[in-house]
Amino acid sequence: MIEWANNWARGIRARQENSEAVGGFFSEIGDLNVVHHLWAYEDLHHRKNTRQAAWQKSGWDNTVYYTVPLIREMKSMIMIPLSYSPLK
Repeated sequence: MIEWANNWARGIRARQENSEAVGGFFSEIGDLNVVHHLWAYEDLHHRKNTRQAAWQKSGWDNTVYYTVPLIREMKSMIMIPLSYSPLK
């Protein structure tokens, strides 16, 4: 977990320019070392463009290189904010 988090912290700077990072959390109770990170996008087209642009940023390729081997399982979900959400 610490190795993953250290690499992720260095690489997240490559994604911050678009301000899509909403939060990152990991569990210490229940299933341990489960990481959740939330990204905000205007729509799926914006998501695609932002993710593609990340590969042009210095450091993102190293983040993926060093963190992917540490992942056992990965899931993706699309969530729609409620009408009163500040992310709307």
